[in-house]
Amino acid sequence: MIVLDACRWAEKELADLESPRLEAELLLCDLMNWKRHELYLNHECEVHESCLDKYRERVRRRKNREPLQHITGRVDFLGRSFIAGPGALIARPETEFLTELFIKELSEPKYILDVGTGSGVIAVSLALAYPAALVIGTDISREALIISRGNKELFRARNLILVRTDLVEAFRQGAGIIDGIIANLPYIPSAQIHDLEPEVRDGDPLIALDGGADGLELILSLTASAPALLRKGGILALELDREQVETVSETLEKNPLWRDVNVFNDHTCRPRVVTARST
Repeated sequence: MIVLDACRWAEKELADLESPRLEAELLLCDLMNWKRHELYLNHECEVHESCLDKYRERVRRRKNREPLQHITGRVDFLGRSFIAGPGALIARPETEFLTELFIKELSEPKYILDVGTGSGVIAVSLALAYPAALVIGTDISREALIISRGNKELFRARNLILVRTDLVEAFRQGAGIIDGIIANLPYIPSAQIHDLEPEVRDGDPLIALDGGADGLELILSLTASAPALLRKGGILALELDREQVETVSETLEKNPLWRDVNVFNDHTCRPRVVTARST
């Protein structure tokens, strides 16, 4: 079977997905270690039977709604290819937006805290963006930290420290030296977990999705703890569901420990990120 026919077969198998042709091509490109343009250059090439067997197995897994990133073991984030796996939340475009915005708000930081680091894509990206800063990534999940350590080693992010803790409990209150805190914490209300797409509901760890009854349990806990850790004028940046943005921004505005509360729309023009600075 030639490459073109293999892709056409896979596209039909994946017809129930939103972008079957794209996913068929991405699965084959990853298997062949090709860039996407190389696939088009090799449309008429024969695919070895052993590769076809592996391709069929990958397509079967994706048809069963296993996340593409778990099949390939990789996720793209801010132009880099990171290790991905079922032990941590798959990074999505909204989190790229959060990270880019956070970087724009930081000026020569010395200490950065990524709370709920998961696979470590945010923390590693920040460590590479600010080689003179110390970046600390925290997570309560041992499985997530295994993946984040893999990404730390992959990109040789020597200025990144990973700590197993619940939010910021490991840090002495009143430190007041952190320049910026970023967090993409679980924000799905518990009752809504079963309504998520199978890739998210069954692919991502429950601990990385479930934000409690209203989805804000961990987020509001962090907003209460963060002022004691941040220096004066230090920034907090949170990724949220659009339905939660107003609640969180109003909570921050009412707290005298916060100022300059701002809401930002993501690339789909939906409210997604709330930032604030400590007083």
